[in-house]
Amino acid sequence: MQLAADRIDTVFREVAASTRALGDEYRALATHRSPVTAQDKASWVGRSTRAGNTIGFRTWPEDLSPPPFQAPFPGFYTYRGKTVIDETVVHLRDFERLLPVFRAAYKSFDFSWVYLTTADDMMLIYPYVPMDQAVNNALPTKQVFYTAADFARRAVGWTAPYLDLVGAGMMITASYPIYADDRLLGVASRDITLKQLSRSVLARLQWRDTASAFIVDRHGLAIDASDAALEAEIERVNAEKKTAALSYRSSAGLAKDADRGAVASRFTWVNEVTEGVLARAAQASSMSGALAMDINGQRVLAARIESTGWFIILVDRKP
Repeated sequence: MQLAADRIDTVFREVAASTRALGDEYRALATHRSPVTAQDKASWVGRSTRAGNTIGFRTWPEDLSPPPFQAPFPGFYTYRGKTVIDETVVHLRDFERLLPVFRAAYKSFDFSWVYLTTADDMMLIYPYVPMDQAVNNALPTKQVFYTAADFARRAVGWTAPYLDLVGAGMMITASYPIYADDRLLGVASRDITLKQLSRSVLARLQWRDTASAFIVDRHGLAIDASDAALEAEIERVNAEKKTAALSYRSSAGLAKDADRGAVASRFTWVNEVTEGVLARAAQASSMSGALAMDINGQRVLAARIESTGWFIILVDRKP
């Protein structure tokens, strides 16, 4: 169990380190810029398409059609104003220079997107997100992937698990604030598609039919499960609520956390097990190694994922 938790924690730590490295690359570029020429500006204007206050820029060869969702091209977008100004061009040139680094970063952990959001609401995102899916109601700097950065400590921050807006399932994002001295330049972010990560870990833990393995966050929010019925419930409830809502908590547990959007699982046994693990972990001053306990006749093992405070839990329901 501890090895399984450590495997997930290692991925989180490596993603965080990669996100910091992307931010550092952008900082280096942003401090060495050349003036914008009329030719530069005209070129980018010719590659632009506008929808409301969002402008997208062609990043693929002119003789090709617009690429499909998640094609191996970047998306370049600006979300403020209806014209291309000199500062827009400055960012676009930086984006082009950063692209090889972003492609390499994506290939190292191809869970989902790698992106940069500038402090004035421009975005580089890789792989490609088409224009109709890149247009959002809120500015990028107001979105959770931006505000999750740890600005106070200038460190990587993590979002809570959330449902991806473009259909990739439940995700978590690492975000790193980029500063030049005391000036905020923007935020570098990396997504992790949680099912892709958890599948490889949970499948190894379910060694017989009576065993079930699942992952919850520190509040009991259901992340993923090896049991088909549990997995189906996560997907159904989250789809209905259009957010990450299913929790393995009792009614009393949900009331205590005061999360009005959370929905308790219909499987009583998984709620009881999670309540027991959370209570036991809260009592321990520190948690090194896996917890072993018996809950209502079920043998339970649990280990903490240190980076996020989540738990991976294995239950043997054999009488």
